[in-house]
Amino acid sequence: MKSKFFLISCLFLLVICLQSCQKESEIDEFSASITEQTDVLSNSKRSCGHTDHVKGLMQDPAYERQHQAKFDRLKVELSKAEFRSCDNPVIIPIAVHFQGVNGTSAACLRQLVESQIDALNKDFTGTNADINKWTGQASAFFQNIANGEACLKFCVATQNHPAGFGLADGAYAITVNRTNGTQLSDWSGYLNVFVQPDLGFLGESPLGGLGDGDGVMIDAGAFGIGTGCGNVRPQAPYNMGRTLTHEVGHYLLLDHIWGDGCAVDDGVNDTPEQDFDYGGCPELGLSTCGSNDLHMNYMDYTNDACMYMFSSGQTQRMVAYVNSSLTAVTANAGRVCGEASGAGDTTDTGDGNGPDEDGRCERITTSTSTVISASMVQIDWSDVADAVRYRVRYREQGTTRWTGKNVTTSAFTIAGLDENTIYQYQIRVQCPQGWVPFSPASTFVTDAAADGGDQSGAECDGAAISLSLILDDYGSETSWELTDDFGDRIDIGGPFEDGAAGQEITVDFCLPDGCYILYIDDAYGDGICCDYGDGSVTLANAAGTVIGASDGFFGEYSYIDFCIENGRSRFGRERKGPKKKSLARKKKA
Repeated sequence: MKSKFFLISCLFLLVICLQSCQKESEIDEFSASITEQTDVLSNSKRSCGHTDHVKGLMQDPAYERQHQAKFDRLKVELSKAEFRSCDNPVIIPIAVHFQGVNGTSAACLRQLVESQIDALNKDFTGTNADINKWTGQASAFFQNIANGEACLKFCVATQNHPAGFGLADGAYAITVNRTNGTQLSDWSGYLNVFVQPDLGFLGESPLGGLGDGDGVMIDAGAFGIGTGCGNVRPQAPYNMGRTLTHEVGHYLLLDHIWGDGCAVDDGVNDTPEQDFDYGGCPELGLSTCGSNDLHMNYMDYTNDACMYMFSSGQTQRMVAYVNSSLTAVTANAGRVCGEASGAGDTTDTGDGNGPDEDGRCERITTSTSTVISASMVQIDWSDVADAVRYRVRYREQGTTRWTGKNVTTSAFTIAGLDENTIYQYQIRVQCPQGWVPFSPASTFVTDAAADGGDQSGAECDGAAISLSLILDDYGSETSWELTDDFGDRIDIGGPFEDGAAGQEITVDFCLPDGCYILYIDDAYGDGICCDYGDGSVTLANAAGTVIGASDGFFGEYSYIDFCIENGRSRFGRERKGPKKKSLARKKKA
């Protein structure tokens, strides 16, 4: 009996042992698969399917023509301004589509998306925690390069979702295993992010997205920050969200930092030429094309922890691309994000937090407009009690793009308008508790008869300043912009016609007290003097006294800053970029 009991006990222990071994084997197998995936990521170089993807798209002649049009629009947009300030960012709505994921919950994926978009916004605005690697050390290796801060904000859409995806108002635009592919017409007007496991590369994007339901692809092992969800698990060294930063850079028309060798550029003026891509975490001071390589840039292939900046030229290019080719996306922001795009107020809906509780700070309902000249109108309204500031915006009637400015007085002069044109304008008040809605739209008509002849224009209630620009033979490369010291545009001009060396362009301004900057830009980078004509720039006051000037001998830009106090102008100072050394590529039209 005892022997039988002993035998049964041994068999029982054997079964338990076998089961235990089987479970340990399963755990080891699971751990091995995770370890293998981690090892693959940690031991491999960043991979991006962008180049092959674009080559495939370019096989379609219609897409090729459309692609070229992006660059044509970009050139025009960059000639207008350099986006030197950011009062209100342009909002870009995002929708995230998880495809083929498992072992997770919607709540976990939402947190992962939040971590990713937060990282994306910080990277694009230069507020990432590791930007000090640039400011504290790396920047010393690049004397003529500044890190960029894009005036953009990415917002996961929360309202007015497309039907058929089970999303209620207030829920994030996140779909889980409800979509296939990377072209969703229902999701036009968004920057779509497609997250899939086992892509074989970290990410993929077109060079310049269209906002027509397209987007970027991200591998599930490189999306978000943290422990991850199910098989969406960010793995080192690509676990800081920088893969999406890299691919969105492509979507906004940035190429890889190395172009295609020393002789091929990436199209951005302030990024040095680089012979090849870097991986891992290279040391500072490496050079392949005669200058230090900018391998810490988001558009290289280094590890997430070793890429931490865009250049100023890159951010200007991306914002210009958004303004010139993605207006269908930014116009959708106010409807799906509940946020208004700034930098032109392209979609500001006017929705605010309402008036102050005591009722004293309220919406403006009446205003007046006075035509000063064919290109200038003054808007006036009554002071609003307790107003913090006002925002005035205007646009040509029948268009969708607003131009706006924040002011602290109850009057605003709009300059640089087209003659004989109908414009709409609105005014909004910021109360102590927030913004109230815009006033009803009012209109005014500029009048060509207000200029010239016996009518020299209305009296200037400020300082009368005249701009004189002498062109060289390449006027198509020359443009100018006048801004206030907050970076808000007052007026712009150019590009001009070629073959008009010596022609004088004159523009008159009536400017209130404040400080201003006049920018002169040359698209080729050799200024406007002296190889192809004796171009120059002069700013003078009403008495004819010169308050600022440029001899035209500069590179890509020259700017003159000056101030007006009590209606009197102070002498300005010119600063300029270095003149381009080689003129070999310049051809006379």
